[in-house]
Amino acid sequence: MKKIILKNQPIFRARIIGIILIIIGAVFLINPTSLNIKISFVSIFIGIFTIVMINEKSISKKISDAQAQGNVYTIKTILKDIGLEGNAIFLPKTNHLTEERILIPPSNKGVVKIPKQIQDNTFFLIGEDGKNFGISIPPSGLKLLNEIDKNGDLKNTEIENINEKLQIFVGMNLLKSVSVDKQKNGWSLEVNKPIFGNNGYNIDRQYPSPICSAIIIALTRLFNNKIRIYDVTQKGDKITFTLNFIKQRTKQEV
Repeated sequence: MKKIILKNQPIFRARIIGIILIIIGAVFLINPTSLNIKISFVSIFIGIFTIVMINEKSISKKISDAQAQGNVYTIKTILKDIGLEGNAIFLPKTNHLTEERILIPPSNKGVVKIPKQIQDNTFFLIGEDGKNFGISIPPSGLKLLNEIDKNGDLKNTEIENINEKLQIFVGMNLLKSVSVDKQKNGWSLEVNKPIFGNNGYNIDRQYPSPICSAIIIALTRLFNNKIRIYDVTQKGDKITFTLNFIKQRTKQEV
């Protein structure tokens, strides 16, 4: 499996898909209605991440970092332009949602309100009163996790064994180290030097890099609960995510 992930990466296909998504986004801007602008931003947003998610090993680290940082700046600008400043909330599968999603809310203020019955084709979360509740998009690490954990070992493990199971990311040279520790109000996830990272940990609080995203999705599956990124800090090559559960309570939903 290591060979599949690291040596047979679909670099060119990923870039082609990313370019197509960016072109689609540009086309929607030709007729800049409110809906078309929103669709355009999401299409360009996902297209950029598809392109930068995979980097060729032959590219020097400095060049790769500079490329990623430029795209991270673009993504941050897009999120700001559509008024989304809240931290990411990872949503588990439901009867209406066949794959995990990330919800990016407008802000972190007050009680997080999550619309009911978010479906696969739900992207813009708009209430009946026209209020913006954010966007719902696929996490960057979803396909990576599905490839790594085809047998569902991470989902079906015991909570006390999760750290042992997560070492698969280290064994595949995707991380130098990874650990999850229980905290008072949630969990702390620490990763050391992820490859294919965002090279800008501030964006990780809204749209984590594929490897970090894959691990948080794995936790979402393990606990079968909504998980919010409360905070992200970085010290050297180590990135620490503070994660909180969002309890399944009706009053938190609209």
